[in-house]
Formats: sequence, structure tokens, C-alpha cells
Amino acid sequence: MSRDVLLPTKTLAEFEKIYGLFDANGDGCLTQQEVVDALELLGRGISPSDRTNLLNRVIDGVVPHDSFIQWMAQRQDLDVSSDLRQIFQLIDVDNSGHLSFEEFTQIVRCFYTDASDSEIDALVKKADLDGDGQIDFEEFIATQADGSELKITVAALRSFKKILMQYAKVAEVSSIALVEVDSDLGAGKRGASKGINFLKEAAVEKQTARMRAENGVVSLDNRAVQNENHALAQSQVYPHAKYIDAIYKVLARTTDIVAQTLQDGLFPVVLGGDHSTAAGTIAGIKKAFPNRRLGVVWIDAHADIHSPYTTPSGNMHGMPLGAASGYDNHNSSINNLDPETAKLWEMCKSLGIAEGANLSLQDLIYVSVRDTEAAEEAVIAQHHIPILTTQEVRELGAEAAAQRCLTYLAQCDIIYVTFDVDSMDSTICMGTGTPVPGGLWADEARRLNAALVSDPRVCCWEICEINPLLDTLNTLAENSLGIFEAVIDVISNRLQATT
Repeated sequence: MSRDVLLPTKTLAEFEKIYGLFDANGDGCLTQQEVVDALELLGRGISPSDRTNLLNRVIDGVVPHDSFIQWMAQRQDLDVSSDLRQIFQLIDVDNSGHLSFEEFTQIVRCFYTDASDSEIDALVKKADLDGDGQIDFEEFIATQADGSELKITVAALRSFKKILMQYAKVAEVSSIALVEVDSDLGAGKRGASKGINFLKEAAVEKQTARMRAENGVVSLDNRAVQNENHALAQSQVYPHAKYIDAIYKVLARTTDIVAQTLQDGLFPVVLGGDHSTAAGTIAGIKKAFPNRRLGVVWIDAHADIHSPYTTPSGNMHGMPLGAASGYDNHNSSINNLDPETAKLWEMCKSLGIAEGANLSLQDLIYVSVRDTEAAEEAVIAQHHIPILTTQEVRELGAEAAAQRCLTYLAQCDIIYVTFDVDSMDSTICMGTGTPVPGGLWADEARRLNAALVSDPRVCCWEICEINPLLDTLNTLAENSLGIFEAVIDVISNRLQATT
């Protein structure tokens, strides 16, 4: 443990992990250049004052280990007062300056999902310091003071803020619809805790009145169309396509809602959990526009072009492009499918248009893909699917890289852009299930996505992320929100210019 900072063992272990991420070459010595590079990667997740503080700790070209741990423990951006003010203002829809017990109970329940009703009631009443039957801002702030029974992690708090701000942002644009696909099935494990579902529930509840007047939230969570995440608790009977029976249902619902959104003349912005549901998004686009040639820009650390015949894991978040393209890649087959799995896989591939595949592999371009397996590499080579590497994005610049993607898809009538946050570097993406080093910097990802959606052919944009509550550095929520807001701004301006 650091000599000057007394930290709980778990917290210290998290800080040590972050030190290892900053130490890019793993030599146990954190150089000034490694610090500069890491801060560039992290983007808006680290405040200017904390950046300066860390750089001021450089001694003879390095940041001593204990000094880094001290910096982590003393970071000013762990002060959540400004986050709390933003959350309070977003929750306080009528701008009354206080929350009713009913409103505050909803928020408390988000973070204490296993508490009984009586326990929740006791916590809420305890937060009402002046006993007037409502929670004002000062009382709200007091719930996050050290020692408070209601204090939660910074990551959880900022995840909640991000969700609220996403809904509020989209509510400003009547021509954009938010499509939420709450599914962790493709990853084969629970990525978002019960708490995050309650967060979404509360966020929707607080924003509904504001949004319904101008727009709509099209949701695939348990508020609207039942998801199938309960299948994660059941025995697995499809080893080469885990939970495919449940995933098919989610894909079919996603297909219908994306198609209906487009047919209603709205621009769908899809919030995905794992990337498996992108097959449903693509099918929905083709269902809406069956006669238009579709191009796909796939920004991800992974190629996601397996099939049940080639997958070594059976996780369907590695198969969305296999389903969308209808390509089984039998030449690389390692699995023999039982009849039921084969039938369900064919059903997944048949969503969208009546005949043929939803996507031609010649109309697919990858960005920042860097973690592939042999079967996927065979498909990429056979079909000459281009990969714009992280280094090429950096050398070209994000805007020029976006233009290269758009130029490659010049013959396409419509374009779908999908962005998995794990395309960013693992230093940023500790809050994802599959972080991979060597990814995009936060600012690069923001500029790249913004430049892509400026093209009038882009008809749908998707962002996929999982495990937001595991974000120790608290950078993923901030950076993904920055990307989301930049994209919404560009789409809004583009759509307004055409009306």
C-alpha cells in the first residue's frame, strides 16, 4: 500500500490496475510521455485541474508510483457536486426546487435494489432533514456526503446522469427517436446490474412528460417490450449459439421497432447493450428500405462476423454480421449444430427482407478492429473487407478517416453507423465487458462519429456499451456521453437543414 495514502484494499487494487493501464509498456515505470498519452486517450473524463496536478507530479521524467496513487485518491473530479446539481435539475422537471417523497423514492430504489419497501421508506425519511415532506437541493447533496447511508459510487452516479442527459438531449429534437435495446444475452453474462435497469426506469419516468410532447422513447426494456435477459438464469442448451432462442425474440422486436421508426420518418438512435442486437438493427433498416443498397461502418475492437459453425465461445455478440450477411463460413467450421440451433440461426438470418441477406459484405467497412480470430480473418480476406486501423485514423485525422469510409461506400444508398465503445482504448473502456488496448482516443471517436453522421445517407446510428457501473476511472460515462451529444447535434443540424 502507498506510504502516504490509506485506502481500502479494494480501492487500492483498482488504483493499481489504473496505474498498470497508464504504464503502457508494462515496465513498472510511469514516464511523462506515458502520462501525456494516457491523458490524451481519456479525453473529457479527466478534468483540466486533475490533468495539471498529475503532470506536476513528474520528477526526472517519471511519476513515482506512490505519487500516482495519491493523485488518484485526491482527484478533484471525484467531487460529484456538479453532477448532483445536474441530476437534481433533470429530475426536477417542474423546476420547483424540490423533489416529492415519491420522486425521491424512485431514485433511491435505483441504487438499493434489494432493499425492502420499509427500508427504502426509512432512508427517504432520513434524507428529509427539515421534516417538511420533500427533498430540496441541499438535502439531496447531503445524501452523498461521507458517512451517508445513501452514498453511492461516482461511477453509478455519473451513469445515472448520463442516462438522464441522453433522454433530455434527444427530447430536444422531434425528428430523432431513441431506441433502447436492453440486452446482455449476446455476451452470455449479465453486464448491467439490476440497478442500471432501475436507473433507466427512473430516467424514462422523469423525462417522459417532457419528451412525449415532441418526440418519443421507443424502448425494448421492461417498460415496453419485454426483454429476454431472464434467460441468463436458465440452463444453456445451445452451446454454439448461447441463448439464441431468446436472442431471436429480441432481434425480431428490434427489427420491427427500427423499421417502424424509419417508416414514421424518424431517425433512430439506438442504445444497445452488447453488439448482438445490431443484427436486428440492420434487419430493421432493410425491412424499411428493402430496395436500397445498405452500407455499414462498423466501429469496434472486434469483427463480430462469426457464425454458430465457427464460434469458439458460442457467444452471439460475436455473430451479428454473420447473421446480417447470411454468411456461415463453412470453410472454417469447427462446430456441428443440432437441428434446433440450425433452425434458430436460419430464423435470425431471415429477419428483414423476404429473400437474400440484409447486408452484402462488399458494403461493410471496419474501423479500429484489432481483436480477431482465425475464422473471422478468413472471411475478411476472402471478401476483401477493409479495416481502417486505429493508426490510420490517427495519421489521417478523424474527419479524413470518416471520409474514407464514406467514399468506400459511395455506391450505397443508405448507411448505418454502429459504434461499440470498446473500439476506444482499454484505458477508457474499463467499464466494458471486452476492453482491448490500442483503440481510438476519446476525441478521435467523437470526431469520427460526428463526421460520419453528417453524410445525408446515414439513416441510423447505434452506440453499444455494457457494464457502465464498472468504470473505475469514471471516464467511460463522460466520454460516451460526449460522443452521444456530438452525434445528436450533427444529426439535428442535418435534419433541420433539410426541412
